Amino acid sequence: MAIDMTRLSEKGQVVIPSELRKQMKLKKGARFIVIGMEDFIILRKLEISKERMELKRLLQRARKQAKRVGFTQKEIDRLIHSIRKV
Repeated sequence: MAIDMTRLSEKGQVVIPSELRKQMKLKKGARFIVIGMEDFIILRKLEISKERMELKRLLQRARKQAKRVGFTQKEIDRLIHSIRKV
């Protein structure tokens, strides 16, 4: 376990020291779960599977296309509900 120091910026940002980033293989855009307990703040790296990321991309594309075609949120919800029954 590595221990290092950092500080909080005016914007509330915390820098993870480079040695820890290298050790944990953290890249730009890495996501974390933040847990606050008493006087502890715990960051836990969030692993997102490739399949989940692809599903997220497909969902974004579908939402854009639905908006372009003119579907309302109510129509989309109704379609999802009818498909789930099948």
